[in-house]
Formats: sequence, C-alpha cells, structure tokens
Amino acid sequence: MAYIELKNNTKIYQSGYTAIYTNKDITFSIDKGELVVILGSSGAGKSTLLNILGGM
Repeated sequence: MAYIELKNNTKIYQSGYTAIYTNKDITFSIDKGELVVILGSSGAGKSTLLNILGGM
C-alpha cells in the first residue's frame, strides 16, 4: 500500500484567457521508507509539485 499517492494530477494557472498547464497528468506512488528525488530543469514544475503535496 502506498504511503503517498498522486493520481492524474494537473495544475492549471490562468493568464487572461489562456490556461497554462503544469505537471499535466502526474501519477506516482511512494511507499513508506522509500527515498525520492525530484529532478527537472528550471520551470519544470518541481516547486509546484511540492506545494501540491504539502497541501494534502
């Protein structure tokens, strides 16, 4: 059983009439005791993902 699980998550920012999608359709699970590293280039959505997880 997953300790943390995220399914089909998408973050949408609104800019005027334009929708900006970040982290589109993210799905993963983390088991208890598992070590996880989040990598990506600048603007890839790493901080957005951590903010979503922090708000759970």
